Amino acid sequence: MPQKERKRAGERERVLLLVQARRVTRAIPEAVVCRASAARVWGVETSHPLGTLQPLELITPEGLDAPGCVTYPAALLAGDVTHHAGIRVTTPARTAFDCAHWLPRAEAVVVLDQFLRRGVDLGPLWHRTLSGRARDVLTLADRRAASPRESLLRMMLADCGLPRPAPQLRVTLSGGRHACLDLGWEAYKVAVEYDGREHHTTPADRRHDESRREELRGLGWRIVVAGPDVIPGRAADLLEAVANALIERGWQPGPEGMVRILARIRATRRPRTSRRGRSYG
Repeated sequence: MPQKERKRAGERERVLLLVQARRVTRAIPEAVVCRASAARVWGVETSHPLGTLQPLELITPEGLDAPGCVTYPAALLAGDVTHHAGIRVTTPARTAFDCAHWLPRAEAVVVLDQFLRRGVDLGPLWHRTLSGRARDVLTLADRRAASPRESLLRMMLADCGLPRPAPQLRVTLSGGRHACLDLGWEAYKVAVEYDGREHHTTPADRRHDESRREELRGLGWRIVVAGPDVIPGRAADLLEAVANALIERGWQPGPEGMVRILARIRATRRPRTSRRGRSYG
């Protein structure tokens, strides 16, 4: 889906969510919007597929159900609840806490990256009771991530067993100029650039990008370009290209690391389909 259409579809879905959340929390005073639904109320993107409306998630007293919603019995502290856009909802910090515990790992990092970028202080969460999984998510979250898709790319690369890349890596160019690489490994001069954003669409934008990348290559950088279809369609190709680039630049994964990388690439490679509809590797 083109970026502009994706953005419009996401906005439509959020409007529908806000309408439902406002109606439900007004009708059920004990209900509080939580988890991924709360993140969406706060304007944070999640990685669920567009066009698949997710049930509204609520924290309610035990035994209280809300038709058409998913409810979780839990006791909330007064400081964990607030109102936003006429909706009773968990605070940004509590929403991040819940997402770190309950969302799929990569999606949780996507959400926490955005909260950090908005200035939400997640530091106090370390003083709450955290599962090992939630601590892992908090450790991986990074305020430098510029978009949810870049967060997903970063997680995909790290989960493959590659070194953790730095988001928005700043590189000095000639004439005192600077370039910010979407994801990069400065020690190996390898970077991944995501071309899925709106400002990569016009011919002039693409010429500017290529000129900038040629300058970076002249400084010894290896640039791997990821298109908008990289997740999930071409994930294996990207992982293979990045792993090869890092190894060529001196990174040594070791035998166990190499086995993990190859297994991840095989697991993410989608079978190609012949004209007869058969799949082949």
